[in-house]
Amino acid sequence: MPVADHGDFLDFALFSRFALSKIQDWITCINSAGDIIYVNEAAYTALGYTKEEIYKLKIFDIDLSYTPEVWAAHLERLKALGSRTFETQHRKKDGQFLPVEINSNYIEYQGQEYNCAVVRPIFDRKRAETREHIKNHVLDLVAHNAPLKSILAYLVRGVEEENPERFCSIHLLDKNKQLLKNYVAPSLPPGYSAAIENLQVGPDIGSCGTAAFEGRPVYVENIQTDPRWEGYKELAAKYGLASCWSVPIIVDDNDVAGTFAIYHKAPKTPLAADIEQLEYLSNLARIAIERHRTAEELRLSDSIFKNTSEAMLVLDINGIIIATNPAFTKISGYDSSEVIGHHPVTFGSPRHDRDFYEAIRKDLQDNDSWRGEICGIKKTGEEYINWVTVNTTNDDKGRPFRRVVLFSDITEKKKHEERIWYEANYDALTHLPNRRLFQERLQQEVFRANRLGTKVILLYLDLDGFKEVNDAMGHQGGDQLLIEVARRLNQVIRVTDCTSRLGGDEFTVTLVDVHEYQTAIKVATSILELLQAPIMVDTHATYISASIGVTVYPDDAADASSLIKNADQAMYEAKKLGRNQYSFYTREMQYVATRRSEQKRELRSALLNNEFEIYYQPVVDLKTGNVTKAEALIRWQHSTMGMVSPAEFIPLAEETGLIHEIGSWVLIESLAQALKWRTQFHPDFQISVNLSPTQFKNTTYFDRWFTLLASAANTNNCLCVEITEGVLLDASQKTAKQLMRFREAGIEVAIDDFGTGYSSLAYIKRIDVDYLKIDRTFITNIAAESTDFPLVEAIIMMAHKLGLKVIAEGVETEAQLELLNSMGCDFIQGYFYSKPLPKPEFEAWLVASKNKA
Repeated sequence: MPVADHGDFLDFALFSRFALSKIQDWITCINSAGDIIYVNEAAYTALGYTKEEIYKLKIFDIDLSYTPEVWAAHLERLKALGSRTFETQHRKKDGQFLPVEINSNYIEYQGQEYNCAVVRPIFDRKRAETREHIKNHVLDLVAHNAPLKSILAYLVRGVEEENPERFCSIHLLDKNKQLLKNYVAPSLPPGYSAAIENLQVGPDIGSCGTAAFEGRPVYVENIQTDPRWEGYKELAAKYGLASCWSVPIIVDDNDVAGTFAIYHKAPKTPLAADIEQLEYLSNLARIAIERHRTAEELRLSDSIFKNTSEAMLVLDINGIIIATNPAFTKISGYDSSEVIGHHPVTFGSPRHDRDFYEAIRKDLQDNDSWRGEICGIKKTGEEYINWVTVNTTNDDKGRPFRRVVLFSDITEKKKHEERIWYEANYDALTHLPNRRLFQERLQQEVFRANRLGTKVILLYLDLDGFKEVNDAMGHQGGDQLLIEVARRLNQVIRVTDCTSRLGGDEFTVTLVDVHEYQTAIKVATSILELLQAPIMVDTHATYISASIGVTVYPDDAADASSLIKNADQAMYEAKKLGRNQYSFYTREMQYVATRRSEQKRELRSALLNNEFEIYYQPVVDLKTGNVTKAEALIRWQHSTMGMVSPAEFIPLAEETGLIHEIGSWVLIESLAQALKWRTQFHPDFQISVNLSPTQFKNTTYFDRWFTLLASAANTNNCLCVEITEGVLLDASQKTAKQLMRFREAGIEVAIDDFGTGYSSLAYIKRIDVDYLKIDRTFITNIAAESTDFPLVEAIIMMAHKLGLKVIAEGVETEAQLELLNSMGCDFIQGYFYSKPLPKPEFEAWLVASKNKA
């Protein structure tokens, strides 16, 4: 070998040995007697030997396929060829066999013959080939309707043969889905299998019982320390089982059919490859079980499959049809006399070109078999899909003689699969892509935009006032409205864009290949204009609008998930701005979201830290000028955020469920204060407390309040609960019962913000109401000539006819006061008298007001 003339390479032989020792591929050199005369570090380390140990061995100690005679023959063949590449197995020091690929080269040096080779482990490749073989054989068994037990047993044996340290089992659920039946477990100890023959399904019942109950994988690494095995630890220890990984076998749209489990004799943590394999195995089991179930169903369906069998064609070696069976005639419509002597291609679909059939011919030539889908044309001209298996039979001399074609019509099955896919990805009502397909497509468009340098614009729509339409028109009317909205949305987008329905009254529009924001503005404006036109529901004209959030990739977000979140935030911002408009996502909106998260966390400790305070606003009797009522209004004085508005933290309290504790605190504090002020100021003093609709979903706190009221003296009518119209719109008996309990406990009831909601007399009849509180929006613009004047006057007259008192909120001017007095309004609340005040200031106000009177 030529060597460069450099001083650093004076001893090239020494350098060569050093370099070979550091190469990661295995390098071996073996003489004609089978002695190992050179092996690099990578090789002897992988085989588990030291350098001294490896040189004491011969090739026969490592590769058991060789004997001195076989080795001599190998060397002779190598001498003739110069080099060979082949696969074999090398035995490691611990006795395990490792599959390897060897590139052997013949070298003759100083009259001696040598086999010099580069060796590469192929364990991963062999494992992949084994799994592929298992998969293909299982699918072949499934295709030929082999018994389910045979298929699953083959699957289990294949896994155990790949790794003898594993024991596998498959359990199937009984018809009642209460017990797991031991179906296949060839290597588990018989005593253990018998003990778990009927395994309960539920939480903490081993790996399999828990996996079947929860519908998700359960990986127990150490049975003796895992609480889910508490009742089975001794059993497992008795039979030497230390770990158990179990995955549910989920079939037919989230239906758990059973479990696939792998046991080990020692505690073992699953690697990513193990988890992937278990999912892969459970999927194969799923396919077999689904096909088995389908076969069972087909056998029960006499009208379709009774007395039928697979169609058969027998071809000569040139592919000419020489025989058919009756099933072929039944499926295709062709009698045997019409097809014999022709090639099957004659009856194939034009969608298959010459290359398709050439590929089949080549497979048959190379492998003697082929299977797959082929479209055919029936005698009627109708196209249909066949699942075809072609096998070759040989003559006495082993030469290909006949081709046997078995096929079945799977047209309906394919349609069923397409229908299942459609139902899983499209909304049944509007036929728009659903949330799942929307998220998948949005992710794809984000990847594509990233590659092309374009933008993706997402519009998130929520219909304004849809609930009211649904309540008034019923669900059928609501459905008609949603269908029409979907139709109109599709009118404003391009073919490349996508409209989706996420559920309820939420829609999205995804605009792709966009370069500027103007496109979003144009589409959003068009949507708002289209939705302004009346929508006919049955014979009624219905009006609807939308709040639209707009966000842009990559300007606002780095991925699809963040894009959706941002669009949702922008949509809520549009609602806050008054609805029937669009709003772009901004950094400020992200700040608001972050602040909401912080407030949620801080809200949990606000009660403990005494950060809440109740302010009181007087309610003045318009006829007498007396003040015997006040509304309790909660305030949150945060240590760092300062005064937090109730408009901010009350919705958060409702979301987190803390509204129950906070509301209970307000009521108890108000009760104590009302009793005190009855003694101090007036014997009939009353405090109004606001109740959230959310509080009616958990009435445990109500029971405590009623107990407290019953135990205190002089509590009759000392409290009034203010509820919104939304509470009364809930027609459930539970809500009506709770409101009646307030009445029975001596608590009066007021309807707050009257006039801003549904405003129907129907719900007032469901419960005894004492007060109507007219919303401040009607009072603000009240004047003798205003449109609000007759509305307020009508509300007061109606309330009085029903025996109710009226409280006007938001009174700020003397002119408003005089108009309300002329209408006969009973009580006034607003800044004209006082803003909400802390307790000490309110008491001082009461004293001053009383002295003034």
